[in-house]
Amino acid sequence: MARVSPLTRHASTAALTPMEMAGDIPPALLPFLQSNLSLAVGALLIVVLMGVRAAAQDADLRQDLKSANRLLIAFIVLRLATWALPATAPEGLKKALQVSWMLMFTFGGIRASVALALKVIRLRAPAVGTPKILRNVIDFTLYPLAVLPLLRTQFNVDLAGLVATSAVLSVVIGLALQETLGNLFAGLSLQLDRPFEVGHFIRIGTHTGRVVFIGWRSIRLANFRREVITLPNSMVAKELVLNFTQDPNPVGIDVEFRLSRDAAPNQVKHALLETMRETPLILPEPSPIARTLGYEDSAIRYMVRFFIGDYGLADAVKEDLHSRLWYRLRRANIEIPYAQRTVHVRQEMARTELSEDTIRSLLGAVDLFQSLDTEELDRLRQESLVRRFGAGERIIQEGDEGRTFYVLASGEVSVRTGKSQSEVTRLGRGSYFGEMCLLTGERRSATVVAVEDSLLLEVDRPTFARLFTEYPGLARQLSSMLAQRRTQLRAVAEASGTSNDAIPAEVGRILGRLRQIFGLNATHE
Repeated sequence: MARVSPLTRHASTAALTPMEMAGDIPPALLPFLQSNLSLAVGALLIVVLMGVRAAAQDADLRQDLKSANRLLIAFIVLRLATWALPATAPEGLKKALQVSWMLMFTFGGIRASVALALKVIRLRAPAVGTPKILRNVIDFTLYPLAVLPLLRTQFNVDLAGLVATSAVLSVVIGLALQETLGNLFAGLSLQLDRPFEVGHFIRIGTHTGRVVFIGWRSIRLANFRREVITLPNSMVAKELVLNFTQDPNPVGIDVEFRLSRDAAPNQVKHALLETMRETPLILPEPSPIARTLGYEDSAIRYMVRFFIGDYGLADAVKEDLHSRLWYRLRRANIEIPYAQRTVHVRQEMARTELSEDTIRSLLGAVDLFQSLDTEELDRLRQESLVRRFGAGERIIQEGDEGRTFYVLASGEVSVRTGKSQSEVTRLGRGSYFGEMCLLTGERRSATVVAVEDSLLLEVDRPTFARLFTEYPGLARQLSSMLAQRRTQLRAVAEASGTSNDAIPAEVGRILGRLRQIFGLNATHE
């Protein structure tokens, strides 16, 4: 028998290609897989992994260990099936079963090792997490590395020829699936970087919506119209991604307006801020802001920024804000610019909102003005202003100073009081409120909110000052009426009777306040 020298043996080993060397199984591993020791180790691993899975709280770890246990159980079953084969069984069947249980043991060990390694990563960086696509890529990379050496040693497969053939197929498949592979690797990049997760509200290019699915090839967004948009991962990776919900802090929304150049910017910004503070779902902190952005040909451009807790409600909040601003700007005589040819038409329509006869009849029905003649009522009509309030808008606020008096021309308002702002009563057409604060200088005793769109007549303090000057005795007459009304209200609130002795004292007190506020003397009483 020929003797092989060490030098010859070394030369033979050096002649192996790198691929052949990579296909060799470590010398100790193949005997271990073929021995009964691997059966004992596999059974022990099943018991250990089942215990770890029962104690684990991590859902991803539990799922990975469950898959590893299934592979190891398949290894035990196939190993026992190999023993059960009769001696006369075909060698090919025996070889196939042997390779199968070797692969099941190897795959089970790989899955368990990857699961535990990813768990360690999650423990070191709990905020990052491990996307499923990363686990799949690791598994699909390690599985072929385990299969190729077994094929080479057990079936004498020529890996060099296989690799050469695979290289040609890879080129063909790569060209055919270039876009799909681009989406795949872009999806892997997105999963590793994690700029968004399922449930986040994001904007990608011109598309905005909630993320409902993240896959290997694409992601899906559900927009505000409940349409589901599928975006390829390669496109997502190239676009700027805005995430509105990743940070638990409130989200800021910017809205621009173009308003009249004749309105003072400070007046406009005050109206914008006041309306935002009254709009539900707009957070008081961080505080809303209003800015003047620039001048245009027929308007001044303004921007408001407000914050909300859920970006999914952004459209609803903007709609509510736009509606409230129409009423607020109209009351403040701040024009929303129109084309020049329609400006005068719009102004004529504003004058006919309430007819002269309607205003005169509403003022004449108020008991405070019953002593006025027709001519004076007409003059009072000219001095009063028509104010429109939208549903839900606050007309007066409890605790504020009051210099205006309101008569309800149409609609309905709610009177509320106390810290809980519980409703006391509702007022309809012909009712009035605010007279006590206007005449006595006291602060508002209740909050009044429009229940529906309402038109109100507003009379201010200078008008009453003129009436007191031109109508001597009107101040004492109004003091008597106000005193009687206040006494009655107190009696109802206290649920007890009140004697008429309290009225003269109240009349004197109110008359003293009128003297102080309007500068009256004895000739006016």
